[in-house]
Amino acid sequence: MQILKIGLIVVLGLVGLAAVLGLIAPREVALSRSTVIKAPQEMVFGTVNDLNTWESWSPWKEMDPAMQVTMGKPSVGEGAHYSWTGEQSGEGRMEITSATAPEKLTTHVDFKGQGGADAAWTFEPVEGGTQTTWAFHTVFPYPFNAMLLFQDFEGAIAKDYDRGLELLKEQVEAKAMAAPQLKIQVVDLPMHYFLALRQTVDISSMDKVFATNTPKVHQAVTGAGLPRAGMPCGLYFTWDEATGTTDCAQAIPLAKAHTLNGFETIEIPEQKALLVDHYGSYGGLGAVHEAIDGYLKIEGLTAAMPVIEEYVTDTVAEPDTSKWLTRVYYPLAAMN
Repeated sequence: MQILKIGLIVVLGLVGLAAVLGLIAPREVALSRSTVIKAPQEMVFGTVNDLNTWESWSPWKEMDPAMQVTMGKPSVGEGAHYSWTGEQSGEGRMEITSATAPEKLTTHVDFKGQGGADAAWTFEPVEGGTQTTWAFHTVFPYPFNAMLLFQDFEGAIAKDYDRGLELLKEQVEAKAMAAPQLKIQVVDLPMHYFLALRQTVDISSMDKVFATNTPKVHQAVTGAGLPRAGMPCGLYFTWDEATGTTDCAQAIPLAKAHTLNGFETIEIPEQKALLVDHYGSYGGLGAVHEAIDGYLKIEGLTAAMPVIEEYVTDTVAEPDTSKWLTRVYYPLAAMN
């Protein structure tokens, strides 16, 4: 009984000490870290705004490779989220709470039962690239804030943020180095007629939609004996990172306009367009679009939707992805 009494006195003493220390300890932790990334503002923003990229540059994933990440829908832009579990990293959920392309975005992290924290990203064009700043803010409830007197919490977060920015810089700059190798041409895009299946889909499920719908359009064109004017295409009318969706069509170009029940007929008039010939897997097309977006901005040009991807190579007959040719066309608005 005496031992219990002594133990109770010790516990009460520690609680009292924490209460006193909590009065003098800081309750907030706020910091920011920055680096200059040698890449266009849009490219840096686009990478951070796409949660699918985070595992490849996250400092916490690097420290805990066994971390299991479950991506939510959407996975890009405001409202995008993912959750994680890991022996070292615990459990939690992160969400993009706002996104203003290409200048800034904010995120909130919930550490399941252990509080939360907010972060803010800003992207500012500077000489030599994009000034990228990652800021952190959290509030410790009283009296638990007393622990800040004994732990270098701010230093630990700063170290993680510095490493994350270093990894992000490596990834984006590697992507930016590949972009200048692309030859962007201004060409005359002739009149095009397409038979297509068009719908708005989640960007994350786009591959499955194309794999399902492209054969359907091909079979319909073949079954109707319609003369083709090229290889299968993807048409992109919108690309909304805020909702993680795209209004797109899986299409076959025809020699002349034709209607068919269950399919949409799409006509694209003769006009000027930017063209890039991309050799490689379809996974590399994101860098192509980012490069063209940057070119449009620099040259003061405006794209006229839809953007066209023409998949020239028969991937079944050619297993070597380095030989796959995709022609990417950006029709141009009001260009003579």
